[in-house]
Amino acid sequence: MSEKNQQSADLMARQYFLHLGAHRTGSSSFQLCLHENRAALADAGYGVAFPARDGIRAGQLALRLPQPRHGAEAEARMAEAARQHLTQDIAPAPDQKVLLSEENILGSMSHFQQALFYPACAKRLRALRQAMEGPAAAVLLVVRDYGPFFRSCIRKRMEETIVTDFEGAVSSYLAMDRGWLEVLREVRDILEPAKLIVARHEARPKRVDLLRELAPDLAQVALMQPSTSLNISATDRALSALQARYATGEKLSRKAWRATLAEWRDDATPLGLTEFTPRELRAFSMRYERDLSEIAKEPGLTLI
Repeated sequence: MSEKNQQSADLMARQYFLHLGAHRTGSSSFQLCLHENRAALADAGYGVAFPARDGIRAGQLALRLPQPRHGAEAEARMAEAARQHLTQDIAPAPDQKVLLSEENILGSMSHFQQALFYPACAKRLRALRQAMEGPAAAVLLVVRDYGPFFRSCIRKRMEETIVTDFEGAVSSYLAMDRGWLEVLREVRDILEPAKLIVARHEARPKRVDLLRELAPDLAQVALMQPSTSLNISATDRALSALQARYATGEKLSRKAWRATLAEWRDDATPLGLTEFTPRELRAFSMRYERDLSEIAKEPGLTLI
């Protein structure tokens, strides 16, 4: 291809601005920000894509990416299915700019209790890269101190299934095979974004500010901060009630699940269900600070 034709093709290529989550870092609120600002974003030339989850029923993103058990053949099939979904359902225009948000691209939280930190991340990113048919324009990942992060993750898991071995989970968290630094290196090396932004959840960044970091040409666009919070964590009382029902083998409908959360929403009595010791919290924080220090020095990463 001649240089002129290559430049023309580049101008026609879809541009993906990716928010990769992660779990328990405000992803639902970021997606609500996209939803509530979709008219302004459309006027600025952006389409938005996120899953129908956590009360935002307008979402239409439905990516199925490889799990650790999947081999190369399955990975290739999923990449092609994802490519068709992105190019036909999400961004049919060949020169579309897309703000895409999905917390599950890195993988599942379920592997944490096996001391594995997003073990399928690389193959999932490879499939996504093939689906996008090129590098990402920009990527945003929000990271979180490991102690609060793992605690929030296991509490979310307790909302949905029986969890009987918290002590065993803690041992796995402390022995985790890797962390944010290694995941970010995979994101950088596989997706090859022109810009890879890393934000700290503890800094409580506003979602509109993160959006403008991801897509700097939105700096002068009037954007609204989300009007409400989504995916609010269950109280200890609610978790205890859910766990008691799961222990009997009961499978809750979504309606019954929501009703249980609502019943105990205002009772914040601590029951000590998911508490790390001060020593464990220090260990998590020390690892997190070491990772942040390395992330700040890592080529191709922008820690804000």
